[in-house]
Amino acid sequence: MTINTAQLEALVLDDHLIIRQAIEKNLRNLGFTRIDMAADVAEAQEKLAAKKYDILFCDWLMPGKSGFALMQECRQDRAFDDVAFVMVTSENDKHHMIEAIKAGATAYIIKPVTPVTFQEKMVKVLEWLEKRRTTAQRTSGGAA
Repeated sequence: MTINTAQLEALVLDDHLIIRQAIEKNLRNLGFTRIDMAADVAEAQEKLAAKKYDILFCDWLMPGKSGFALMQECRQDRAFDDVAFVMVTSENDKHHMIEAIKAGATAYIIKPVTPVTFQEKMVKVLEWLEKRRTTAQRTSGGAA
């Protein structure tokens, strides 16, 4: 893996502080240093408007607008084509997983999050990001 996790921008969206902190800890263990937090979708939208993120971790069920709805909206905007969306949720039935992947989730992690599961899923997310960047470089390099 050639991606430098210390250079990646991550946003963690969950209405529970303990979950945000657990995801942050797991990310730091993988070398991430640029991690922002949001407690609800409105706060996440403000942060997304102000900064480009590489990865967005979203809880599905939240007060007000759901993280799933935010992901659906973002996937309609081409600016988010290269952003990895990781659903981190207690929604553990297959229907929700399939719905999330169809809507554009890069990965799906069921709570409670264990460090081993988190790391396994993140390997796939980082591979996805690396592939997207390699494809983008080839495309832009070929156009120049």
